Amino acid sequence: MNKVASYLRGHISGEVTTRDDVREAMSIDGGVLRLKPDMVIYPRNTNDVRKVARFSWQLAEKGHILPVTVRGAGTDATGAAIGKGVSLVTTAHMNRLFEYDAKQKLVRLQPGVTIGALNQGLALHGANIMALVGSHPYGTVGGAIASATTGRLAGKYQTIEPAIDQLEVVLANGDVLQTKRINKRELSKIKGEQSFVGDIYRGIDRIIEDYAEVLDTLRSNDAVGYNTIADVKQKDGSFDLTPLFVGSQGTLGIVTEMIMKAEFRSLHTAVAALTFDSSNAARDAIDDLCKLSPAFVEYFDAQLFDTAAKAGREYAFYAEAASTLTPTSVIIVGFDDFSERHRAKHLKRLTKRWGKSEGVVLASADGDKAEDILAALDVAHYTMWPDQATGATPRLFGGFHVPTERLEDFARGLELLADKEHVDLPLAGHAYTNTYSVYPTLSLSKVGDKQKIFKLLDELTKLVYDHSGTMLAEGGEGRVKAKFVYSHLDDKLVQMYDEIRNVCDPHGTLNPGVKQVNEVRELAEILRDHHEAGQNARYGL
Repeated sequence: MNKVASYLRGHISGEVTTRDDVREAMSIDGGVLRLKPDMVIYPRNTNDVRKVARFSWQLAEKGHILPVTVRGAGTDATGAAIGKGVSLVTTAHMNRLFEYDAKQKLVRLQPGVTIGALNQGLALHGANIMALVGSHPYGTVGGAIASATTGRLAGKYQTIEPAIDQLEVVLANGDVLQTKRINKRELSKIKGEQSFVGDIYRGIDRIIEDYAEVLDTLRSNDAVGYNTIADVKQKDGSFDLTPLFVGSQGTLGIVTEMIMKAEFRSLHTAVAALTFDSSNAARDAIDDLCKLSPAFVEYFDAQLFDTAAKAGREYAFYAEAASTLTPTSVIIVGFDDFSERHRAKHLKRLTKRWGKSEGVVLASADGDKAEDILAALDVAHYTMWPDQATGATPRLFGGFHVPTERLEDFARGLELLADKEHVDLPLAGHAYTNTYSVYPTLSLSKVGDKQKIFKLLDELTKLVYDHSGTMLAEGGEGRVKAKFVYSHLDDKLVQMYDEIRNVCDPHGTLNPGVKQVNEVRELAEILRDHHEAGQNARYGL
């Protein structure tokens, strides 16, 4: 592999290293797996990425597979940011914010830009990419697109897909694709080209025609596979490959530049915390709260607050509520209207409806006084990362969708699952979009807990689908979840996803093993034996 590294050093402007300690650092992500690359490359520009992809393609044509895995900050928890072969790290150099068109509110940037840096830059113009609000600030924008990240504001401002105007993508053979919506005439012209780009347009258009009935069954809140193919071709015949790369986790191409649509954002948020003594009453309140057009509605099992309190972190509103009732659930709702008067009006409505209701304690605030309630949005931290380093919550049990009308039955099933597996499963999530997570505390140093990871994934996936839900409303399946999710999909749908991948990556060089079924035995072999919070701890947990 040193010969390959030496060759690449002579042909790209970025750095190439085979140092064992660097490769070890890139062998883990925010999840539970360890997969060590053969080399790490820090590309400086699109041309570097092109040359690496082209080299990998040429080796594959000769029968030698050199996988290429693109990596941002490594916050993905599903194993999509780790792999053998080349780890292509964008954060070192491909981290530039090129320009912002204030009139159109369009920003052009590279994938290694962190979400925090983008938000800070746009904040100077009073704008933001709303779908990224609430995401890890040290995560990259490229990673957010690759994983179809959806923040807590998605209920009001939609997901990340509509926020993407155009993408520059390096394809598996090193060619560059500039995505945009094209009309029928332009599509016909591109399909006539004898090139890999032409092959992709022809292949995807054929799949859309061949699987028309399957496309009609796809759900907008399901991010599994390449579900966004449903958004590629419109009724007027116009065609845009941009959606196809959203959530593809680096398996169809490598995004090297993007143009995104920002929106004006209020600098102030009015918030209210409703603490309930009945989980059923809390879940019943979700629909009424969503009708108020809030920025977000976040649901938490009270156990998460109790765990925080045991660690010494008490939230004033929760402690006050606990002095008058026994909490079971907490809902935090926020309003980001530009007008202070409008925000006050929302809080007044909440007070009128729940201020004197039995079994619920309401606390509200606006401006600087809202900080204590807003801080509670991160209450799960104390469950996910307890002081005892032997235990933590693997970030594998989140991003699933359960409709509000089935949530109560789902919660009962979750209690039965927790009893069966002898583990607490506190529930929390974005109630506005019905996207939830559970937080089991497990130890990677215990064989029983390692086995429990896969048991819980299997049982939780069944439970979600049994309650008319989807296991991947946000985030991708990566290496870990595919086996459990794909077993619940129609065979023809899985076949369609396989064909999409074969069209875009015929030699299997782009992130092999991701968005593909890996048997539990194979996953167990690369399962870590301890938690690694330290990698991202310098940025915050």
